[in-house]
Amino acid sequence: MSESKSPRRPGGRRPVPPLIFLLVLAILALFVWWKVIRTDEDRTKAESAPCTLSASPEQLAQLQNMGNIQINVLNGSSQSGLAASIQAELVSRGFTVLDIGNAPSDQAVSTAGKVIYPSGKAFEANVVAANFVDFEIERSTAITDGTLTVIAGQAYGGPADPNQSSQEVTSLIEEQAKIVAGCPAPSEGS
Repeated sequence: MSESKSPRRPGGRRPVPPLIFLLVLAILALFVWWKVIRTDEDRTKAESAPCTLSASPEQLAQLQNMGNIQINVLNGSSQSGLAASIQAELVSRGFTVLDIGNAPSDQAVSTAGKVIYPSGKAFEANVVAANFVDFEIERSTAITDGTLTVIAGQAYGGPADPNQSSQEVTSLIEEQAKIVAGCPAPSEGS
């Protein structure tokens, strides 16, 4: 009697070595993806962790000194004496007002008002805007002396409540103090 042998695959190869190779390759791919995902998760955690750096007392004093913010006030509305009234309010809140006047007709403002600031003075512009109801801020490349320009508009609603604006200014100072200390600045959209 003849002993029967199992039929061999064509070509005489067994499928085990290629299957082992594919299995090792799949395990290696899973390992690489696991490392990539873990690295991405670690990066996300690090980016979302609050910054614990703080400004020095000298830096904080500079940020809290509203007298360091120099402002020109313009009346962009038809209300007489508005620039002088805003000047008095800003001075009473500690700001330095350099000049007042009427806005040129091409700078008339139909909204409550706006604070125009040069590059590098966004923090200061936000602090000033926090002291008024519904003021906008606008960056300008035309201002080169570091001053801000406040233009009161037709819909001027007066100064903001001192307690409310003080809280907002304190929050802005705390945020800027972290930036000065070396924390990353918040994104523009946030």
